[in-house]
Amino acid sequence: MTPTATIARPGIRTASQHRACTSLDLSFVRASGSTAGTITETDQVWPQRIRRIIRARLMHWSRPDLTDSAELLATELVTNALKHGCGDIGVRMYPTADRLRIEVRDGSHEFPVPRTAAPDDEDGRGLLIVIATAEDWGVSHDGTTTWCTLLL
Repeated sequence: MTPTATIARPGIRTASQHRACTSLDLSFVRASGSTAGTITETDQVWPQRIRRIIRARLMHWSRPDLTDSAELLATELVTNALKHGCGDIGVRMYPTADRLRIEVRDGSHEFPVPRTAAPDDEDGRGLLIVIATAEDWGVSHDGTTTWCTLLL
């Protein structure tokens, strides 16, 4: 079991890492009343928070060139997790040999399916944006984690 440490802001947990500078691993607890299909006003701030955290981490890694795409991908995956998942949300970002991998765990065993949104629909384009922006994407075998990669 990985020990967890609490960051100063309530509701965020991050896993201890041996090489903390080479990965981002955090989770947050959904606000009470936030369920699949309903995002509370409190939880609506999480995609913006995640973007800021990703921007800071990529600057720390001297990879500002990946910031716009990584922020967009993480925002779409976190928003999908809030809309369709259940339980805590986990976000993980780390470099591999030649890619940056972003994973979002939402606790749901339902596999995400891209859909075609009508021109006047307010949502339904998130996975299509991920497919268009990411080098690759997929879902874990149990359906709880959606991931995507960017070339380094």
